[in-house]
Amino acid sequence: MAQPQQGDRWEGDWGGALKQMWQSIVNAVGGIFGTDQNDIDEATGLSVYEKNLIRSSWDQAMKNKKEFGVGVFFKLFAKDNPSQDLFEQLRDIPLEELKTNKKMKAHAMRVMASLQTLVDGLDEPELLMEMLRNVAKTHRGQKVFQRHYEILGEVLIAQFEEDFKNKFTPKMRDAWLKAYGVMVKGIMEEYDELGMQTHDSDDEKTTSSTKPTEPTIETTERESPECCKVTGLSVCEKDLIRKSWVHFMKNKNENATLLIINLFKMSEGAQDQFQKFKDTNPDDLVDDIRVRSHGLRVIAALNSVVDNLDDTDCLVDMLQHVAHSHHPRGPTKRHFKDLGGVVVATLDHAVGKKFTEDTKNAWVKAYTVILSVIEKEYDTIDGNANEDKVPDAEAKRNEEIRANGDVKKANTEE
Repeated sequence: MAQPQQGDRWEGDWGGALKQMWQSIVNAVGGIFGTDQNDIDEATGLSVYEKNLIRSSWDQAMKNKKEFGVGVFFKLFAKDNPSQDLFEQLRDIPLEELKTNKKMKAHAMRVMASLQTLVDGLDEPELLMEMLRNVAKTHRGQKVFQRHYEILGEVLIAQFEEDFKNKFTPKMRDAWLKAYGVMVKGIMEEYDELGMQTHDSDDEKTTSSTKPTEPTIETTERESPECCKVTGLSVCEKDLIRKSWVHFMKNKNENATLLIINLFKMSEGAQDQFQKFKDTNPDDLVDDIRVRSHGLRVIAALNSVVDNLDDTDCLVDMLQHVAHSHHPRGPTKRHFKDLGGVVVATLDHAVGKKFTEDTKNAWVKAYTVILSVIEKEYDTIDGNANEDKVPDAEAKRNEEIRANGDVKKANTEE
């Protein structure tokens, strides 16, 4: 039998040892940096590696979030034109004009903010599921079905591929498909729980709601370098707002909970708007995942405001949407006024010494604009509702007269 050469022993003994050591290093590094594909989250089926692929690709997309979001919805309407009819403000606009339409931009920003909260919740399945339940609830009665969510997922992937070309790798694509599948499944489960319809039928048509009024204040895409004509904010004040917001967002999970707890403590009756939190001591809600979930949605909305300080058309449209989405639920103009104080107080606590008097004044000025748009839209909604009540009241009165057989008598008296 041939004796092994020195090189063979190196390959057999030392080579195997080195390979084993190298694999140990790879595994250790994988555990630190999230490249271990065997570390699977049982709730989502996603590995740490896949979650990091999703986050890294999302962070790149968010560098141009408005353009990315508009691109997603342009593709959605091009692929499934009837979907455009679900949006009253967009349904009669030619497809090519949508790319520059202010209401399209505002809606795209809202959806990007919503997706951001879902990406943020990947490591916390309980929080993620609570957010998905709220997505389902907010679409109740809007004729949005499973196929719409699935098509949105398809065009979302297509937008990634268009924007990032080869940088959006097959592994990123697979990770997004898996994650998005989990999201749709969670939303549909809540649809079933709420008794909502998951699939449409041929004879269903979209219904319309009260349409937000066109902004009556003068707006432009980019204002003068000195002072914005709409918000009254100077470039310096906008910069103070943005810098303090970046600091606030570094610990957004904790601050999200703090924001809602402060709201319950500082605004009379605000806690009563939430049936699930009613009659509970706010301090006992600090660890409640539902509180944090709602706080993160409020923060996402505020983040969209900060992102659009220079785009007042988009800003106004988003705030009008806030008014229309909250008016039917019961929050009053006073609650929104109280929220301004809550936001400032929470920022003060979270940012600390860097939340200077100048920064505080900039936030107060910005929130004054926010409040004025929401209050004005509330007045418009109430005015439309009162107009609708007039013919209803007249019809009811006539019906009562007919029922009593007093039509002639009433006509004589009148």
